[in-house]
Amino acid sequence: MNKLTQITLGLLAAGLMSVTAEEVKPVNSACPYSGEDIDAEQVVAYTKVVGVCCEKCQAKLQKDVAGNIAKIAEVKAVHVNTKCPLSGKEVDGETTVSFKGAKVAVCCEKCEAKFDAETHGEKVVMDNPGNAKCVFSDKDIDPDANAVVSINVGLCCGKCAKKFAEDPDKAVAKVKFDKAS
Repeated sequence: MNKLTQITLGLLAAGLMSVTAEEVKPVNSACPYSGEDIDAEQVVAYTKVVGVCCEKCQAKLQKDVAGNIAKIAEVKAVHVNTKCPLSGKEVDGETTVSFKGAKVAVCCEKCEAKFDAETHGEKVVMDNPGNAKCVFSDKDIDPDANAVVSINVGLCCGKCAKKFAEDPDKAVAKVKFDKAS
């Protein structure tokens, strides 16, 4: 199993989901689209599995998520896992379920119908980096050096939340982190 370094500035193992202010603290106070103050009811989680080439790059990513968010946003992955959380079989990525908003691949339609976040959520292993080259060195990634980056992003309104859901990578690259985050 890959060793996963978890970088959390919000919910672990979360993807894109709407949550309330009582549950999470966003990393920003201004909407990445409008620049207006965020609405406490419009917070979404953004999660990405990022592959790196070595422990040095892994540490660099951990140390400064805010400074590296544009690089993180460039990593493209359709789903966050390689094994079905129900059967343990390899996934093809065609059949996915939502787990706290993240796209989690399952092996078949039967598992799709059976998936229950409360029962199977703890079996989701986020180990599918969307990149083959390290975001820092451009070397091949080490398959055992993944980092799960998860941040909570505040938005000003439902319209911006819809935009975010359409292209979260584009939006998160525009997020201005608060210094306290």
